[in-house]
Amino acid sequence: MSEFSIIRASEADAADLGVIGPAAYAAAYHDDWDDAVGFFHQLKSFGEDAFLATLARPEARVWIARQDGVGIGFLTMFVGSLEPINSREGGAEIPRIYLLPGARRGGTGKKLLEAAEAQAKAEGASYVWLDVMEHAEWAIAAYERWGFTDIGGNMFSGGLRPGRSRAMRVMVKELK
Repeated sequence: MSEFSIIRASEADAADLGVIGPAAYAAAYHDDWDDAVGFFHQLKSFGEDAFLATLARPEARVWIARQDGVGIGFLTMFVGSLEPINSREGGAEIPRIYLLPGARRGGTGKKLLEAAEAQAKAEGASYVWLDVMEHAEWAIAAYERWGFTDIGGNMFSGGLRPGRSRAMRVMVKELK
């Protein structure tokens, strides 16, 4: 993979984010869905309009990874968010970190996370947290490599294929 850059996203990036989001989600989780309508609505939550709404939120911070000027991944963060297991204050949620398939295993995800961690620290957060589908073992392994610890579980609110677990793991990383 050639060099990539990580920058804070703005409204000007919403169109690119709206392509990366549905594509990366579909690549990772298409097998979880057998309801086309439900899957459509889930993908729409990653679209350009959804990113414009996210970017307008005062607590939102979004980064985009670009390679050769093209968006290949992103991370969203909400500062001041309580983690859902212990309702602990002083955190920042990372609800979405997604990469296009060709951008995985090249350091892009880690660099996105490092940008978010630096911003969270600068804004006084003592930890970042996220949740991940329990069956996404590849994602859990990456988060563990990056210093996250599993603190408990919750359930995915969307509809999934019958027999597919809706269990999610909540993971926290302390910021030093």
